[in-house]
Amino acid sequence: MSTMRYTEDEMLMLSGIQHFAFCPRQWWLIHVDQVWAENRLTALGQQMHQRVNDPDQSERRGSIITLRAISISSTSLGIYGVADAVELRGSSSEEGFVHPRYPGHWDLIPVEYKRGTPKQYTKADQLQLCAEAICLEEMYGVNIPFGYLFYGEIRHRSKVVLTSELRAETEQITDQMHKYLSQGKTIAPNPIPGCRKCSLLDLCLPLVMQRPSVSDYYKKHKIF
Repeated sequence: MSTMRYTEDEMLMLSGIQHFAFCPRQWWLIHVDQVWAENRLTALGQQMHQRVNDPDQSERRGSIITLRAISISSTSLGIYGVADAVELRGSSSEEGFVHPRYPGHWDLIPVEYKRGTPKQYTKADQLQLCAEAICLEEMYGVNIPFGYLFYGEIRHRSKVVLTSELRAETEQITDQMHKYLSQGKTIAPNPIPGCRKCSLLDLCLPLVMQRPSVSDYYKKHKIF
């Protein structure tokens, strides 16, 4: 049974979970300051999601029905967004999801699409997928034990078991997002190895306050 912890006016974008898990500063710039810059990696990611996020492209392959671009939300996490894809698989339980167009009872399996390869040093993708599952569970009163992450660069999907630990971490990170926003104080830069690939590098300048000059900052960290 879900608990309403956030009102409609307090809802944050679900996609921000991935940004926050990667770098809270990046999340702040994108979702609070409304700053964005494109690079090759973000452009490729946009192209992939344009292909998969078409609600008119739902399909049926054998016993599996794939629904695309599903609007979702959770008042317990205080988030809203769009799930790339949700698979319907025949359920043996009478408590399974009932779809108005497809007779029977179904299990819901969220599938999130990512441009590159599995990330080695962050759970950002798993946290986003888990948040999507929690949204679906709240909306439809179902239990979702696992989901999938599909990586475009290797053309492979990875199964993610939605453990109690992952769910707790997802709730913790969304609570942190709400806390930072309520405080209204800009998140300061915190340099990490991933800065070099971030499209907001030239806007964030994560180390510029720690170096005597901008040129020295770029030279020391071999950014260019």
